[in-house]
Order: sequence, then structure tokens, then C-alpha cells
Amino acid sequence: MFGLKRERTLCVGVVGLGLIGGSMAKALKKYTGHLVYGCDIDEGTLSEALADGAIDEAVAENDLSMCDLVFFALYPQQTVAFVRENIRQFRPGALLVDLCGVKRFPVENLTDFCAENGLCFIGGHPMAGRECWGFSGSDADLYKGASMILTPGEHAPAPALELLEGL
Repeated sequence: MFGLKRERTLCVGVVGLGLIGGSMAKALKKYTGHLVYGCDIDEGTLSEALADGAIDEAVAENDLSMCDLVFFALYPQQTVAFVRENIRQFRPGALLVDLCGVKRFPVENLTDFCAENGLCFIGGHPMAGRECWGFSGSDADLYKGASMILTPGEHAPAPALELLEGL
């Protein structure tokens, strides 16, 4: 996946469509031509995201195999549990990126685990937010002009980092 040219349309999954994940999905739809798949435990949130055009399709947690890149907007423990429970459901070679503010727990628990399973995990933290929560507070421009901290492991492929830097 990482050898692909940036012009290629990617299939991007966003797990957790609250403020952070919903904003990521909206930004991807507004500023890229990528296909965006959303996953959330709340059916109402999925319906709202579809109606709003933030995602192209709602998918179940065990149905992310079409995604080249998956963003996780969950709490650190939830991200680790989700990835570990669904590791066989991801596309081989997929890039997984968390969006939570705490890096140590997900990076220590997922970097090597994902690599052993043919995936690349990179910790991420968008330096943006608002004083609200949920999909209703999400905004396609939340990340505009904001930095994104990336915490790749020592063996993260350069093309994966280039892809994220380009986004």
C-alpha cells in the first residue's frame, strides 16, 4: 500500500465519529477525493454522518478490510482492544493511526503487534479541539492550520509517514 502514488483514491476508515473522528471524516470528504467509511457504536451517529455526507458508507467493526488507512478516534484502551480484537479484519499492509492525546499506551501495545500481523501502526495526535463533544460538534475545518503529532515506531516505512504528512 505504501508504494502507491498520492493521486490514488484511498479507502479511509474512521472508527469513532465523535468530535475528533467526525471532524477527520468531514475534513477528508471536504479536502480529498478519498472514500471514507465510518464505524461507530451509535447507530444514530452513523445515520447523522451519512446524512451529513461525512462518510460514504457506514461499516461494522469487523468490516474494515477495504480500508488502506484507518483512523481511531477512541480512548487509548478502546483503540488497543479494538485493534487486537479485529486484527484479522484489516487489509494486509493497512496503515492504522490513533487520534487520542495519550501516546504511550497505544504505541507500546500496538506498534510491534501490528507489525507482526502485517500492518503499520503510527500514533497520532491532532493538536486541535473544541469545547464540545459528539458528531454534532464536529467540523471539517477543525484541523485547518493545526499541527498533527506523529509518533512512528523505529521501523515505520517512510512512505507511510509521507502519506500522513500529505494528508
